[in-house]
Parts: sequence; C-alpha cells; structure tokens
Amino acid sequence: RLRRAALLHDIGKLGVTNAVLDKPGALTAGEWAEMRAHTRYSFEILVTVPVFAELAEDAAAHHERLDGRGYHRGLGGSRLTPSARLLAVADVADALRSDRPYRAGLPVERVTTMLQADAAAGTLCARSVEAVCAVLTG
Repeated sequence: RLRRAALLHDIGKLGVTNAVLDKPGALTAGEWAEMRAHTRYSFEILVTVPVFAELAEDAAAHHERLDGRGYHRGLGGSRLTPSARLLAVADVADALRSDRPYRAGLPVERVTTMLQADAAAGTLCARSVEAVCAVLTG
C-alpha cells in the first residue's frame, strides 16, 4: 500500500502545465497556486479508482507538515498517518537529491542535515526522518 502511494503520489502533476513544472526560475504566486493544486488533483484522481481509493489520502498528503503549514489541506500531526508522514519525508529527500531546472541535486550529507533540522523544528516526523536518513546513508 505504501509503495503504491509513493509511486502514485504525484499523479496530480498531470494537471499542472509543463511551463510551471519545468520553469527554471522562481514561481509567481499564481504558479505556486497551480503547483500546490497537484496534491488535490492526486487525491481526486486516486479516490475515483477503486483499487487506489484506500491510499488516496496518504498519497495526497505528501506536502502536509506536522505543524499544519503544509498543503493542500493544512493537516497537522495528529491527522497524518505514519504512511503520510513517511511519504512527506521521502518526498522532501527526493526533491532535494534530484536535479531541478534551477539547481543541481544536493549531496546526501546536506540532505540529511536539512531533514534533521526540519524534524527538530517539528515540521517533519522525527521517526520518519531517522528512517529516510538511514536509507540515504546506507
């Protein structure tokens, strides 16, 4: 279930224009709104497919944060399942490690430091950060 949610979490990006997805510079406020909508689109797509409906909530929560300042629903820690928490951390780690049009992927050491700082600040789940850092550092 978690593996499927991880594979499908960004399916909502199909509803975001390539001009936004591939933009080499900073996004405008409108472009950020379009980008943030991808989590809602992921939920809307997955919930309509019976075999994926059970994982739609977790997959769509990959940009939610423990402090409630994530998106698209602004869910806080007690409303995020362990799977959603782990997906959020894995998504951040993947985004930081990956090359983007505007920057090269970051080294593992920098990514683990950034994830640990987010866990210490109460933004990301510390247990999930520990697990993802263990995988990253082998």
